[in-house]
This record gives sequence, C-alpha cells and structure tokens, in this order.
Amino acid sequence: MSVQSPTISASEGMLAYLVRQRRPDLADRIAETGRIETAVIGLGRQGTRHAGLMRAFGTTVTAAVAPEAGLRRVHETIPVYDTVADMLRVHPDIAAVSIWRHFSTAADAAIEVVEAGIPIVVLISEGMPVRDVRRVLVAARKRKTLLLGPNTPGIIFPPERVKVGMLPDVFYPAEPEPGRYTAEGVTICSRSGAILYHMSDALASAGIAQNAVIGVGGDAAVGSPFPAVVPMVMGFPGTDLVVVAGEIGGFAEELLAEDVKAHPERYPKPIVALISGRCAPAGKTMGHAGAIVAPGADYGTFASKKAALEAAGITVVNSQPDLIAAVRESLGGRSYFDAERYYARMRTLWEAPPPEETWSTAITLVEPDNLVIRGERLADLIGARSLVEVAALLVRGQGLGAGEQETLDALAVRAAAEPVPELPLREGDDVSKQLAGLLLVDGALAAFDGDELARTVWCLGRVGAFFARILGTSVAGAATLSEIACRAIAGDDVRDARRARMLEAAIVASVDHGVTPPSAQATLLASSVRAAYEVAVASGVSAITDVHGGAGAKAAEFFSECAALARRKDIPLDVAAERVIGVRMSAGRRIEGLGHRVHKQDPRRDALWALAEQTGAAGSCVAISKEVETSFRYARGMTLPVNVDGVIGAIVADMGLDPRVAKAIFIYGRVAGLSAHYFEEIATQPSMRRIDFAKAVYRGA
Repeated sequence: MSVQSPTISASEGMLAYLVRQRRPDLADRIAETGRIETAVIGLGRQGTRHAGLMRAFGTTVTAAVAPEAGLRRVHETIPVYDTVADMLRVHPDIAAVSIWRHFSTAADAAIEVVEAGIPIVVLISEGMPVRDVRRVLVAARKRKTLLLGPNTPGIIFPPERVKVGMLPDVFYPAEPEPGRYTAEGVTICSRSGAILYHMSDALASAGIAQNAVIGVGGDAAVGSPFPAVVPMVMGFPGTDLVVVAGEIGGFAEELLAEDVKAHPERYPKPIVALISGRCAPAGKTMGHAGAIVAPGADYGTFASKKAALEAAGITVVNSQPDLIAAVRESLGGRSYFDAERYYARMRTLWEAPPPEETWSTAITLVEPDNLVIRGERLADLIGARSLVEVAALLVRGQGLGAGEQETLDALAVRAAAEPVPELPLREGDDVSKQLAGLLLVDGALAAFDGDELARTVWCLGRVGAFFARILGTSVAGAATLSEIACRAIAGDDVRDARRARMLEAAIVASVDHGVTPPSAQATLLASSVRAAYEVAVASGVSAITDVHGGAGAKAAEFFSECAALARRKDIPLDVAAERVIGVRMSAGRRIEGLGHRVHKQDPRRDALWALAEQTGAAGSCVAISKEVETSFRYARGMTLPVNVDGVIGAIVADMGLDPRVAKAIFIYGRVAGLSAHYFEEIATQPSMRRIDFAKAVYRGA
C-alpha cells in the first residue's frame, strides 16, 4: 500500500523486507515505529561527510561509533559512542550500519557489528586484505548477517528515502501519479558504483523506476555475491525485474549463471545483465580490485561472462541504449512515472546553488526583540528561576530533577569554601582581568572532576569566592549558589531576600546572547583547539571589557549623575537627564546603556523593571531609565532605547552599590553561558575548525 507523501512508509519498502529475512523481531518494531534506524561506524573525513549526506537524504542516522573521535555528537545531533555495545544499549533498534574504517581496522569493526546482531552491514572500506575479509565472512555467516562489500558504494532505497553509504540522490522511485509513490520497480544489483549512476539515468529517462539499488562490492571476495543477493531481492513483491551490473574479472557473474541453471525456481523474475569492460586488456586492473582478467584464463572475460549468462537465459547488454531496450521489452513496455518529472527534478538539483555552509547551536536563539534559552524565553526566566536552574537549562537543555537543586547548591558551597589562589591583584585592573587570572591559576577548578553541569556549578561557586576577594566582600555563611553570587558581588547588604532576588535576576538576565558576542567567540575559539575548560572560560571572561560587557558600570555612573543633579538643582528627573546627556555629548562622551545591535526593545528590560518595582529596588535611577529614551531624543535628535545593561546599571545605582557591581553581574551570569558554549563545542564540533560565527543556526527546541 502506498501513502500520499514524498515517501512510502518504512515497513512497505525493500529495506524492511530485507531486515525481516534476518531479524523478524526488528522488522516488527519498524512496522510499529515507522522508522528504520541506521548508524555510522568510523568518523574520518568520508564517514563524517556522508553521515550528513545520508541524513540530508532522509535516512534516520541514529548514532555513530568512533572510539577516538573526541566527539559526543557529530553534525550536532547524532550521538557518538565508543563501542557498538554502548550504542545498542541506548539505541537497540539499529537495523543497518555503514562501516567507513581504514582497511587495517575495518575487519574488527565489522565483526563487532555482526556479533552485536545488527542484520545489515554495509562495508564501505576499500583495500581490505583477503584474510581479513574471510574473518568477517565467517562471522557474518554464523549470524546470517546480510554483509555487503567490502569496497561497495552502499545501498539506497528511493521510495523510502533511505540510503546507507555514498550513493547520490539520482535514483527515481515509481510515481503512478504526482506525489504518490510505491515500492514497485526494478532492483539493481551491482559490483560497480560508477556504473550505477549511468544505469539509473538511462532507466529513469525511459520512466523505469528503481525500488532498490544494492552495491554488492567490487573486490574479488565480497560478503554477498550475486547468487545470494539476486534471489533474495526477487522475493520482494515490488520487484518486477532485476538488473545485474557486472564487469570483467572474477567469476561472480559465472556463478550467478550456474545458480540460475541449477535452481531456476529461485529466479522467478526476469534478469537483465549489463557487463562492462568488453575492450579491457588481459592482466590490467580496470578500476576495482576484482576487475582484472587473469592472462590466459577462460573465465572473467567479457566473452566468458556473456556466454555463461546467455546460456542461463539471461539477456546481456553492453550499452545504455541496449539496457533500456532490454528492460522495456522484459517489462512489456511498462512505465513507472513521467520521465519529464525526473528531468525537472534533476534540473532543480543541477541548477541549485551549493548549500550554504552553516553550523548549529542549541543553546540560545537570538532574534530582534526576542531571546530564547533552550526553548524558553529568557524574559520568563528572569526572577522566576534560580541561577542553578538556569545553568542546568543552559548546559544540558533541561531543568532540575527532584533533589538536584539542593545537591548542586551544596556543591557550589563546597567550591566557594576552597582557598582562593594567592595571585597578586593590581589595584585599578578591570574586574574581568582579575577574575580571568584567578580562573587560570586555580588548582581547585582545574582538578575538579564531574559532569558538565557539576563542573559549571563548581566554577560558579569558585567565581563567587574570586569576586569576594576582588570586591572585598565575603561569601561566608552562604547556603546556596544564589546567596554566594549575591554576597560576592554586593556584600552583606543583600541579606535582604528581596534585594538578593533582584540581583540574582540581573545575573540571570546576563547569562547568554548567542555565539556572536566577543566573550562567546573567545570561548568557542579556545574550545575548538580543545583548551581546558577553565582556560576557555577565562578566555571569554578576558574579552569582557569596557567595550563589551562594561556598559552596565558606565550606565550606573550616568544614572547616578542624573539623579544627583536632579536632587541638587531640584529639577525633574527627565530635565536632569537631558542636561547630563547634553554635557556628555558636547564633550564627545558616549551615553552607555542605550541602543542594541539586535534589539529595538531589549526583551530583558521590562522583566527587570517589573521586578525592581516588586522588590523595592526601583528608585530615581530606574525612573530615569524608563524615560531616558525620550530625554536622549530631545537632547540628541535620535532614538536609542535603553538596553539590559542600562537597566542593570540603574538598579545597581538605586541599590547604592559600587558601579563595578554592574559589570560583575554581567560576568557572573555570562560564565554560565560560556560554560554551555564550551561543552557544546567540544561535544558537537571537530577540533580546530574554522568558525564563521555569522553562519551559526539555532536548532534548539
């Protein structure tokens, strides 16, 4: 039964049929789930590239195995495991794998897969010694595994949009009417990959569909020769005819001919054989290792293969026009689709520009007037989630389980209690420089061993201890990460729960703004070369300067100056703001905390304003921040809305805190975001890649 969609259901096609011959239980699960899961073994250049191409074709690439890849996900979403057993514990329904390992290790990888019970194994690897191939064959026969290759381009099933290997998207399925596909058609079994593409184009030009294309392998010794594969695919109800693509060398075609004559009942459907290499000289390898005619031999030549196949009643051709004519005749002139639709599709593929190279992040979506952290609006997190909860969301993409908050808070308290390194801190140095130095030399941070979230929380606890030293505060007596952060940056003055809530909300508002800010870029570059965690985070912190991340401190000074002028002159706040803006602009000084390169209305602004009113933190400076856009327009003649740094600066000023606290707030929050970027980079991207930050695409929830 066909379905009204670009593909047929997974259980209707040839691949599910092949799985059922080996693993009926797995075929039943395919029917239940509607998914055929595949995996990639080996993540060298080709394995990695084709994992992405298989997925782009429509294949469900569930996992990969690469013991020394150093990745935990490839193409950002495909999990990577050290062993096949590890993979199957998490993904037990893998039906087919492609193996891309070097010939020296391909046999061991193949045997590991076979013995794990995966029913279909596509051994792409080329140049394997015959001795190694023999070992794999013995294992495959014991397990009744369908082993294809070595030296195969793979398999592809156009109606299901599934491929396992490197075959291109040039094969066309049966389409009795536009948009409705079926599993009927011709099945191609070939020793050669290149021949397949030409055959497919020739058949498609005549409206002849391919329901499956199977590369058996081009080496002299392969896992499943023609006599094993051809009768098997003939058992599939949708197969009307089998095209065998052979070539000179070996005796695979002669063996097929002998089997057809000896067991005609196994071959109930027509066969057309295309044999290449008619003019090849004896003793010269023509492409594949198996494509060589031994001098003086009476087998393996074009003539011997043609004679043997024709004696078995199989039509033999040597050109595309003859292939089309022979297949048409055997099918009684049947057509499976309008050839013009094939031409239109191929024209679209040929004329399409190369796909833009992008890379993905699942951490933060940044778009005008909107910030989303792992699927949740950052504005909704401000004041509603603790720093620990937001750190968990950033790093692992989900909230905390029962009891985790207490466990992680206790971890942060332990971290904050560790001695702070005796690093000399020069008076007048920026807080970001001082913090980065402490991060780099801290043995307690470098030595900590835990999962990603635990390392992040430990780091946030250490940052609290470092800020306490830098700002002259104390974290003694703090029982949670929230208390550590607030006491570290504002001292004992924040023992009031409402003021502490306000400061923590400001920290949460600062956690991340995607991959393009300089702090995130610095961390990602360090991560790409696999710098240690504390080095990568310190790199990001070092990039937080007065140019990036320092606007809050400058804004606090500005709003304090405006409020002081209003009090001193007994004038309205907006008038005072206009005067201060005018004086500063005349002196060529910037007004910090206004404008944003992405947002016209910063999505974090209103949430902070509302919480400042609730907690009693709002005073004259917050009031000025709400009107400063109008004041700036009157003074300067242009519109610049207040941003999150401006609001945080106003809140810090109203709370009577040192302006440096505004920058410390930004840094504290950003450490959580930088940690998330570090762990995502090393888990999903190859080392030392060239990072085009403008090419990042958000693919989170």
